[in-house]
Amino acid sequence: MAEEAIKFAEGDWIVHLYHGVGQVISIESKSLDGNKVKYYKVQTKDSIYWVPVGKVDEERIRPLSTPKEIDKALRIIRRKPRQMSADHMKRKNQINDVRSIGALDEVAKIIRDLSARQIADKLNDSEERALNQFTDRLISEWSVSKDISTDEARQILTEILQKYEA
Repeated sequence: MAEEAIKFAEGDWIVHLYHGVGQVISIESKSLDGNKVKYYKVQTKDSIYWVPVGKVDEERIRPLSTPKEIDKALRIIRRKPRQMSADHMKRKNQINDVRSIGALDEVAKIIRDLSARQIADKLNDSEERALNQFTDRLISEWSVSKDISTDEARQILTEILQKYEA
């Protein structure tokens, strides 16, 4: 069985749909059922996980966004929010769609729209958790991509989102 080419290198930053922002700290071979398999060892803020090199799922793992992509996401957040459905199940489905896609521009839109809804109307507990998770992911990726502190990124984002209170 031919092994696929290595997509990421040691030191590369990646974003995993479930684990968030992490750095490839090594590429190691491990025996699995008598076969040697290469794995990325990825360190996140809170954990370490392993991903088989030949089975990188591009729907779940992507390279860290570039500074230009972060800037684009921030432009999306600055745009006028879209009013979310009054139906909580439709909002839940929208959140789950964004969660399963994981694309930065979709994350930016849901942060913008949930933040505006939070000001205009109360979010339910699952929407509040989703907003916090999406915001934390954006801030983590932003801080690594633009080499700024998470506190600085959070402060800038807070200032951007405060305009919805007006």
